[in-house]
Amino acid sequence: MMVARRRAGMRMDRLARDGLVLALGMAGMNGANWVYHMVMSRALAPAGYGGLSALLGALFILTVPVTAIQMGVSASVARGGRSAGPPSSHAGAVPLPVAGAAPFSPGMLSRWLRAFLLLGLAASAVVVAFSSPLAGLLRLESPAPVIIVGTALISWLPLPVVRGMLQGSRRFWALGASFLAEGVLRLGLGVLLVSLGLGLKGAVAAISLASLGALVVTLRSARALSSAGPSASAAGSGDAFRWLLPYLLAAAGMTVLTYADVVFVKTRFPPADAGIYAAASTGGKIILYATAPLAMVMLPEVVRRNGQGSRSWGVLLRTALYAAGAGGTLLAAYALAPGAIMRILFGGAYVAGAALLPLVGLGMLATELALLGIYYLLGAGRTGILRWIVLQAAAYPMALVVLARSVQATAALVAVAGLVAVGVVWSSLLLRPGPVRSPEAAGALES
Repeated sequence: MMVARRRAGMRMDRLARDGLVLALGMAGMNGANWVYHMVMSRALAPAGYGGLSALLGALFILTVPVTAIQMGVSASVARGGRSAGPPSSHAGAVPLPVAGAAPFSPGMLSRWLRAFLLLGLAASAVVVAFSSPLAGLLRLESPAPVIIVGTALISWLPLPVVRGMLQGSRRFWALGASFLAEGVLRLGLGVLLVSLGLGLKGAVAAISLASLGALVVTLRSARALSSAGPSASAAGSGDAFRWLLPYLLAAAGMTVLTYADVVFVKTRFPPADAGIYAAASTGGKIILYATAPLAMVMLPEVVRRNGQGSRSWGVLLRTALYAAGAGGTLLAAYALAPGAIMRILFGGAYVAGAALLPLVGLGMLATELALLGIYYLLGAGRTGILRWIVLQAAAYPMALVVLARSVQATAALVAVAGLVAVGVVWSSLLLRPGPVRSPEAAGALES
């Protein structure tokens, strides 16, 4: 018993350590991104910055598979691509993993990269084909920025494959370096291209080039990792694809809840108002980005523990506590000094959005806590929560159209949507907190 407790304590210490390592890398990326947004908000003025934020929001919605691919691949790598026995009798359960099997092979990595590279090329071609109507919808003067943003899909879709391998294998130093490289490249290239007079086109070109550079950096680490281990079977590849669907649905739902508001505001309100709202939304999302590393560290640990038949409830609680502490501190600052924060982050032209900042921040904190619960449930093989998340994501845009008559009402709906999501997810967690176990895993634990 004492040995088990000491091992559990070591795991929890590792959870905090790995979370800090990844948080440092992502903090560097996010810091570079915030400087990027600060520079662009001043260089492009509210109308131009509103266009940039709308393009970013549309890009994130179009790349819903990115998060799903990374989290799904990481879960597959963490459990080794094998299932332990028949599914649990719980509703919505799927077969649980067995920990300790081989990571992805170099051949499997190559197959996945080719598949998602082709998918990225196809998606980019679709964006180019519809660039003119999209530019009109977003009130842009030219379709050129839309076309340039579409090229980012070519590298954005293969990139989460290699990042998922690093995440599932707990190579958090390499994963953090990948995120940091993307943020630094985006900032440096953005400043360079905008200073050359390219304006909005230069700002979005930096996004595409930075993702390509990050892919090159990440591939070096992932190839070394996969070549170091034994080859995985072909069944492991099929199993990984099968596990992507729940993560795809979760990512789709949460992406709509976090980015649909910016696109909606850009299409319904004057450019200057849309730019001010975009700045407040970007500031509010600092909470979401600052706590994102916790979910990446938590998921592989939950999957491994469930595969071994041990409990993972404590991992979720501790992760949620970290997220609530960090996010709550930022939210308190937003409530106490929103005007000063908006001025520091974006400049005096955006102070009018100060009242929006606490509302968006509250929505983002609630969304992050909901997301932690969703990943915990998926890691435990419980997919029933997805029907509620998908339902809310479908209702949210309709609520914006019907109820969001002003930017203030839009920010309030962001807060309400986040609170509803966290309430639904954590109600499910508290009603049945324990992980789903397979009979074989339970027997192994008892022995």
